Amino acid sequence: MDLPVRMTILSRNGCHLCEVAYQIALHLQSELQVEVHKLSIDSDKVLMERYGALVPVVLLDGVELFAGAVTEGELRHAIKKARWRKPISRILSHLGFAPKRG
Repeated sequence: MDLPVRMTILSRNGCHLCEVAYQIALHLQSELQVEVHKLSIDSDKVLMERYGALVPVVLLDGVELFAGAVTEGELRHAIKKARWRKPISRILSHLGFAPKRG
């Protein structure tokens, strides 16, 4: 079984788009085996300087993929792509156990 993709959503208090991205992530969590974390950047000076106006920022396995509004389709596609990059997925594919695509 594949390890879950780790998703981190950088957010700010009172950010509507951040909440929308988080709700989409929670919706996809069980279906796509995603480990979802929401991290407020309000109290982190370095993160505020870097991402303050860009939130929500979505990272998958530590890789920044989206900033600002994100749709369910975009997030779903990115999760599947991130899972495919994991070595075990490529090994299983070569053995005939490729993950479902779509």
